[in-house]
Amino acid sequence: MPFSPHAPGPADLLVADLVALARVPSAVPLGADTLIEPDHPTLRHYVQECLRPMFQSVGAVDIIDLPRNQFAVRLGDGAGPCLALMAYTPTQHHNLMAEPWSGRIRTPVELGVDEPCLFGQGVTQNKTHQACLLDLARWILTERVPLHGTLLLCVNNEGRSSHDCSHAILDGLPRTPDLLIQLFPTGFDISVGNRGRVDVLVDIRGTAAHSSSPPADGRVIETSAEVIRRLGELDAVVRTRSHPELGREQVVPYQVRYEPLAPHTLPSAARITVDRRLLPGTDPVATADEIRTAIEGTGPGCEIRVRPGVTMLPAYLPPERRDVLDPLADSIRAHLGEPRHTIYGGSFDAGGPASRGIPTVMFGVPEEGDLLGEDYVRLSAVRRQAAILRDTVTHFFQV
Repeated sequence: MPFSPHAPGPADLLVADLVALARVPSAVPLGADTLIEPDHPTLRHYVQECLRPMFQSVGAVDIIDLPRNQFAVRLGDGAGPCLALMAYTPTQHHNLMAEPWSGRIRTPVELGVDEPCLFGQGVTQNKTHQACLLDLARWILTERVPLHGTLLLCVNNEGRSSHDCSHAILDGLPRTPDLLIQLFPTGFDISVGNRGRVDVLVDIRGTAAHSSSPPADGRVIETSAEVIRRLGELDAVVRTRSHPELGREQVVPYQVRYEPLAPHTLPSAARITVDRRLLPGTDPVATADEIRTAIEGTGPGCEIRVRPGVTMLPAYLPPERRDVLDPLADSIRAHLGEPRHTIYGGSFDAGGPASRGIPTVMFGVPEEGDLLGEDYVRLSAVRRQAAILRDTVTHFFQV
């Protein structure tokens, strides 16, 4: 019994769930450390005191407890194919919203939008998708929808730029999914691939000194500048490696941190964090060796250490395997028009399940807000995503 994107009734419960979720903090704290542990108190409260009780309230009783403060709701008779839908909890963007946890609904005409939207930090990245999973569970349980197979609604706490949480989920599930759809703001496109990324860490140790008497050797700032220059030269070489759909590899420094930060003091240490984008077949560990070779000999009097940090693998579902997407594509076609296959410009978690041979794609509502500023989602888009996911389940299990 799918509903129209503009219909009252069940859609009102969907919006009510989203309002409730939008009012509960789930953000990664601001600062240089952008990673968050899956059992961080914010996420533990959000998952165990908010999400889990909401699934229980719609009648979900078959809840699989999983490592890393995660769980999955299992639905269906278990006799046929397996579909997994995955929503994430850590909120990483829109950090400067004035009222991040308001859950307000209004029409933001000042932003050029002429229909009701829900405001809240994480509504596009996380909470719309969680509300849609709740809607699916409520619909299946209330309407007694028969599912010949296994539907898994997964709550994932990955916030450390790794695939650890997904691997923990997949290791704990009773079945390996035949298709995994990661719910993520893709503008209603089906993202069939993305480049991977490894953060390569370049640590520089030198000599601290008063700025009035800089040492001849061991100058960390000058060494950092030379390292960055050489990384630019390496980037020009690495960008010649490309994939016809995924794009190019890259070597881009995106963070430089000096220590200590003291009055009129040249620092004794620096860390340069390098965004090293990956294509299928590129060894993340070997990228650190390549950078080490490129910067060798810089910084007289400085010690330089290079090592790979957090890593997300590339994902790519080739055209010859995309027939598994037919249930999702048919649902999009019914509600939006012809489905579009796209490549996600960043890196996300699809590479983890994909590395295990699981067809993995991303799909979800558009993200219209500013990266640091307001986060909002059109209610019509929320309802449309919920309707598409209901129909996807219908087509996948042929109920």
